[in-house]
Amino acid sequence: MHKYPKLCLLLLFCVLAYVLYHLGVFDAYASTLHEYGYYSAFLGGMLFSFGFTAPFGIAIFAEIYHAVNPFLAALLGGLGALIVDVCIFSLIRFSIFHDEVHQLKSSRIFLRLHALLHHEKMPPILREYLLWSFAGIVIASPLPDEFGIALISGISDMKGVQFMILCFTMNALGILVLLSIMTAV
Repeated sequence: MHKYPKLCLLLLFCVLAYVLYHLGVFDAYASTLHEYGYYSAFLGGMLFSFGFTAPFGIAIFAEIYHAVNPFLAALLGGLGALIVDVCIFSLIRFSIFHDEVHQLKSSRIFLRLHALLHHEKMPPILREYLLWSFAGIVIASPLPDEFGIALISGISDMKGVQFMILCFTMNALGILVLLSIMTAV
């Protein structure tokens, strides 16, 4: 905890948001967003992307899923999530979390992961696809995007355009799957 206070605080906020959501603290706000349809999908995407607000994003999608086209809502939600992911990427790579991400990169688990990914028998293209795939799965899920983005910014030299395409695509797919599950149930 003392080695990574900023990352621990971020994790604490994720847990706090989850608890508050399950206690129903934000139910009234989520239900009022129902009438704004696609605007709510954009806002839900923004909230879906950030770790400690993901439960609120899911609540918004739960309120609007029957009133919107799931494909259009997923695209708008993916766009909202992309905006937040670019901000997170900038924060992690260039700002307040940089020191802890750099320190985390020298931790045992990251060194082992780095050694595994940079094993001489593993082709570099396979390494990149594995990294992007794992980070993409984290980004597409309601799990905190910060972890997937930290992985990308800590290990990969991914270009900005590649990062934006990955984030938009994975978030839009994740939201589409979420809306499809809600519609099916």
